[in-house]
Amino acid sequence: MITPMDIHNKEFETGFRGYSKESVDAFMDELKGDYEELYRSNREMTDRMEQLEKRIAQYEQMEATMNSTLALAKETGENVKESARKEAELIIQEATTQKQTMLEEADTSLREAREKYATIQHEIAVFKAKIESMLYSQIKMLDSIVLEDSKVETSAEADREAALDNQVASSVDVVEETTPVESTDV
Repeated sequence: MITPMDIHNKEFETGFRGYSKESVDAFMDELKGDYEELYRSNREMTDRMEQLEKRIAQYEQMEATMNSTLALAKETGENVKESARKEAELIIQEATTQKQTMLEEADTSLREAREKYATIQHEIAVFKAKIESMLYSQIKMLDSIVLEDSKVETSAEADREAALDNQVASSVDVVEETTPVESTDV
């Protein structure tokens, strides 16, 4: 490309009837000024275009970085959601296991309490029967002492003795009826 300096330094050969040197020089000066301005303007535009191309390249790089960051954030979000879902499932599973364990422990505790209650009821019934039997034998012994002293037996005493025998017999029947039968139901 011709530079303004090339135009300025250009010299033409003159011929026999050639162009007027002053008009060629004036035209060349005008051409040199215009060309110089166009050349400078072109150079500025070229520099400006290079700067803009560099900025475009930076923006494209930023866009690529943002796209990769966005993709990474999206992937991380999906991973977090998946992790939270798995953790929630694990918590639910643990809660279900704990609930089942607690129910089994409660059932075992209830069964043991019922068995203990039945054992205590049986022991109370046996104790009551023993006390009644002991009281009955004490009454008989007292009656025999009184009978030996008085040697008189009345029909009321015989009735009372029969009633006591019946009462002891019914107490023993009650003990046998209230004695719990071991149950496998819970």
